[in-house]
Amino acid sequence: MIIILLILFVILAFLSIMLIKETKVRWVATIASFIAVALCLVFITGNAHDHWGMKVKTVTKKAQIYSAQDQNTYGVLAYQPVGTSGKEKAFVYKATAAAKDATVAKPDLKTTTAIQDIDGNQAFQVTTTKEYVYDNGFYQFLFGWAGNNHDVKSKLVTYQVPATWIALSTQDGAKLKAILAQKMGDADFISWIQENKQTAADDPDQAAKDAVSYYKNVLANS
Repeated sequence: MIIILLILFVILAFLSIMLIKETKVRWVATIASFIAVALCLVFITGNAHDHWGMKVKTVTKKAQIYSAQDQNTYGVLAYQPVGTSGKEKAFVYKATAAAKDATVAKPDLKTTTAIQDIDGNQAFQVTTTKEYVYDNGFYQFLFGWAGNNHDVKSKLVTYQVPATWIALSTQDGAKLKAILAQKMGDADFISWIQENKQTAADDPDQAAKDAVSYYKNVLANS
């Protein structure tokens, strides 16, 4: 709507200059029209740059995620540091239990990520989005042309991981795989694997916790 008002005031300014013969009236109408044009431009800029007429709304969505390596008794949440700072991570998991391919969730410039330990045996992705929405119908009617309703201000994606899951970087994953390959000839390690399999038959969650604890200890002491 404000674009239409801007066009109308520009037209009005033009008509005032061209059609009004009385000097005083022409100047008043022209100046008033240009002031209205300037105000429209200020409001358009304010809405586009500073989100005038808008407020921040927080939306939280929670979804269960599944291990990308479903052949294990424990869940695996793999991640790869991205960007020059390496603070943010791209996470690898399955979005559904039946999914054939893993999902690679890459953060954008407005997204931060975190890993949180939780109880239970299920992992979740919790997305908290702060977005701009219009204060009321009037502002949406006025500025709705911009298409910026629900623009994202910031997003926090938290991966909630239980004790039956292990979260590790792709680098640590490769390191762990190499260490375990060397242990395949170790009688104690083979005995532990057999015991863990027996535990898994009776108590899968405990077996998963034991495995995660064991592998974390291996990485910590390598």
